[in-house]
Amino acid sequence: MKSILTLLLFSTVLHARPALEKPNVVVVFLDDCGYGDFSHTGNPTIHTPNVSRLVHEGANFPQFYAASPACTASRYSLLTGRNPRRSGLGTWVLGPNDARHIHPKETTLAEGLKNRGYATGFFGKWHLGTPNSNNSLTADAFPLAHGFDVWEGTNVSNDYTKPAVKLIRSNPAGTTPIPGYEILVDNLATNIPVHEDLTRRYRDLSVDFIRKNKDNPFLLYLAPNMPHLPVHASDEFKGKSKRGLYGDCMEEIDAMLGTLLSTLETEGIAKNTLVVFTSDNGPWIRFENTAKDPLYGEARLRVGSALPFRDGKGSTWEGGVRVVGAWYWPGVIAPGTVVRTAASSMDILPTAFALAGEPLPSDRTLDGRDIRPFLNANKFPGEVRAFEHIYTGNNGNAIFAARKGPWKLHIGLYSQTGSNHGFTASPERPLLFNVEEDPSERIDRRAQEPAMVAELQSLISAFNKSVITEQTFWGAP
Repeated sequence: MKSILTLLLFSTVLHARPALEKPNVVVVFLDDCGYGDFSHTGNPTIHTPNVSRLVHEGANFPQFYAASPACTASRYSLLTGRNPRRSGLGTWVLGPNDARHIHPKETTLAEGLKNRGYATGFFGKWHLGTPNSNNSLTADAFPLAHGFDVWEGTNVSNDYTKPAVKLIRSNPAGTTPIPGYEILVDNLATNIPVHEDLTRRYRDLSVDFIRKNKDNPFLLYLAPNMPHLPVHASDEFKGKSKRGLYGDCMEEIDAMLGTLLSTLETEGIAKNTLVVFTSDNGPWIRFENTAKDPLYGEARLRVGSALPFRDGKGSTWEGGVRVVGAWYWPGVIAPGTVVRTAASSMDILPTAFALAGEPLPSDRTLDGRDIRPFLNANKFPGEVRAFEHIYTGNNGNAIFAARKGPWKLHIGLYSQTGSNHGFTASPERPLLFNVEEDPSERIDRRAQEPAMVAELQSLISAFNKSVITEQTFWGAP
């Protein structure tokens, strides 16, 4: 027995490398998850001990932002470090028959880390383009063209009712829908058993990827399809929570995270790995008052909570874009770290590139920042550029608001619920909130803070000028 334990210990040590030497990067990117859907943010009936572990043993970012309140735009920004208005996609959500896709000239998180010798695995929802007749079935629309070695997941969200949503995996011998891929399930929308198995499927694929690549640096991008409607859970988790099926789904995702963490530990690479856990936008509260929906069933019981923030997915109110932000790296990030300043998913790429030694592209604007000093100021000394955030949303990633420091200026409002909570906003008569003192955006301070209004208007003008001058790889925004 002693010799076996010695062998296991030797094997673990053998696999380890210095923590700061090309650390592995694991990004878990949930779909439509509310800020208030976790134990550590106060949810009384959804038990998420593994997410709590991330924030208690790592860094909690209570002011963490998705780059957009909608799927495609947010995923573009995570992978490029750029505001969605720079994408040139012309929309915040790409359908399966849209001609455009993430442009091949974009530099993605996967491409940059692959340049540094990282293995790159992706399991989950893509939603950045689909090969179809409108784009001549281009391979540029799918993940392998953007730096990923392997992929298994869906092309779009799991709510499409036509055969447009497919479960696909990369396969060198595959031919569908294009060479290099194979369709596993052609009409996922009607296949409930596959839906119920997605979280487990992605968990097992991720564990296998970690084990295969443990001796060298890797990027694991894990993008579950849920809790986007329609939510599902496996038999093991059905009825487990006190929050109905939505809670069951969330608790299964939390357990999946726990399996990933234990795998990193078992393989001896936990201290070599940065884990980032967040969401693409807030909850889809459009359905929270729907008693019975033909697709989603009892929808009002199956959407998450953005509390204490206003509104949800689709909106540039805080509830649409303020999301969970947990960064975990044992031995590097001190337990119980709280990052009090704001940050966003656009900061992931510059930070990961800096950790891997990959230079940032110099021929384009990146809106994200290298935030390594937030993780450990002693190991990563330096200043982080002040947080300035342009909120884009509906109508082709149009500009709706801007934030600098604690101040947020709305120049337009939009909500999928059809309500703007009694407020109106325009460039001529904006709304101004201090979202640190007033996170629910209730008290308009425009009349009392004209200088701040002018400063944020200038920030919006400068951003507009930047986008127009630089244009996008697709042309004019």
